[in-house]
Amino acid sequence: MSFLKYLKNEKLFLLLLFFMFLLLILNPQPVSSMWHSVDWNTIIALTGLLVISTGIKESNVLAKISIRTLKHVKTEKELSLFMIILSAVFAMFLTNDITLFIIIPLTLSLQSFLKNDIKKIIIFEALAVNAGSTLTPIGNPQNLLLWHLWGISFLGFMFQLLWLEIIMLAVLIIFSMIVFKKNELKIVEKKHSHVDRKLSIISLILLISYVVLLELHVAKFIVVLLFIFYMLFYKRVLKEVDWFLLIIFILMFIDVHIFSQFNFIVDAVRAMNLNNLSHVFFLSLAFSQITSNVPAAIFVSKFSKAYLAITYGVNIGGNGFVIGSLANIIALRMAKSKGIYMDFHKYSLAYFLITTVLGYQLLMMLYH
Repeated sequence: MSFLKYLKNEKLFLLLLFFMFLLLILNPQPVSSMWHSVDWNTIIALTGLLVISTGIKESNVLAKISIRTLKHVKTEKELSLFMIILSAVFAMFLTNDITLFIIIPLTLSLQSFLKNDIKKIIIFEALAVNAGSTLTPIGNPQNLLLWHLWGISFLGFMFQLLWLEIIMLAVLIIFSMIVFKKNELKIVEKKHSHVDRKLSIISLILLISYVVLLELHVAKFIVVLLFIFYMLFYKRVLKEVDWFLLIIFILMFIDVHIFSQFNFIVDAVRAMNLNNLSHVFFLSLAFSQITSNVPAAIFVSKFSKAYLAITYGVNIGGNGFVIGSLANIIALRMAKSKGIYMDFHKYSLAYFLITTVLGYQLLMMLYH
């Protein structure tokens, strides 16, 4: 009975499951096709990150960092700006997903020491990692894919995306300065939680090592060892891992795959004039809102080699609806805050519309 109650709260899971059955009725697929549609490398990478970040959270080391942070930051506006800039900078080089596994637990730890409700900052952190990761080829999966297809240098890619990065961050900072007030942070006097130094040091070392191994594409061989280590020495960590997040990601891959197999969709894209940069940009933008930006980058790049227009479209398209980027789902699930999905769309859709207009104008300027 308790599991059914838990399941009722998993609205995104139930929605994705419903769409999977609906799409299968309309367009039946063999099980093998659905299995191969899942990017298992992404799922394996996320599994390791989930386990390690949970280990860091359970060690309570973030509580110690939170106390030190609050000694230097005095208002909600200052804290929001600090966390947004930190998120964006980390995302440039650590990738948007990895950054969230560090930043969101830290924000939740900060919340535990404050009377102020600062969970709204998590929404802006999700937008910040989407913006920050836009700049570099390694900032997010869609950039990595398009960079390889594009065939330009690392610095060349950054040069092409620099002005879009500046625009996205500037708009986000202006947004945050309007939304967050100069309310003084009110610290709650509470007993400091015991820090498990051994667990924190081991988990931090594992995180750094795992990020390096992800870059070398050998992390999948380490996940089993990670699981065995925490099972033997820190079983409580595995109990706290959000395993449902992995199931949600698997369902997303399957839903996107079935959706993209409809002949009328492929025919409609082929009928478009994809020699027109505006068409490529808006197609990338629209598909990101329907399928998330990584599948959108894969799909559109099959029909067009206008890589700058695709890159602009899928990076801006990571905002808007929550499904636009997997990073959004990670952030909001980790927040575990009632009503946060509604609040996310209130800010994200406005941010999406403004950056779409400015990003499109910039793209047209660069090509003329």
